[in-house]
Formats: sequence, C-alpha cells, structure tokens
Amino acid sequence: MDKTKLTMCRAVEYLLKDLCVEWGFCIPTSDAERIKAKEFIEADSFACEVLSAEGMNPEYEVQWRKKIRNRFIEQFGQEISSSEFKQKP
Repeated sequence: MDKTKLTMCRAVEYLLKDLCVEWGFCIPTSDAERIKAKEFIEADSFACEVLSAEGMNPEYEVQWRKKIRNRFIEQFGQEISSSEFKQKP
C-alpha cells in the first residue's frame, strides 16, 4: 500500500470494510469512526477494538483476535501512525 496516496483514516476504513465483507465483522459506524480517528494504532489494540465493537470479549476470542491482528500486520505492519500517511488537505 502506498501510504503517500491515502490518509490513515481512509486506509483503516478500507481494512474495516474488508473485515466486514470477508469475515462478517461489520462494526457499528460510531465504533468505526472512533477507530479511524486515532492518530496511532497498534495491531493488537485494533483487533481488540474490532472484537469489542462486535460485542465479543477479545480475551476469549483468541483465534479471531489473532486473525484480525495478522490481517492488520499484513496491511500496515505492527503499528501505524497518521504521520506516515498523506495528510488531509
């Protein structure tokens, strides 16, 4: 992914849409907006936030937590910061 062409918000939005379409994690809009607004996101905390938004306990959903975390890492690496992305005009 070319981080210079997308804002972090848009990149995270695309990942959330993929999780919805592929695995059924279609989190409420308010939760998606809160996650997308972050300046810094770490892979495991992203996975926990998605699971919590779905009403699941991340501590018990070990396999899903790992799958979501790994998907984040595949897309972005271990963590992302808004400073790595195109800035909003």
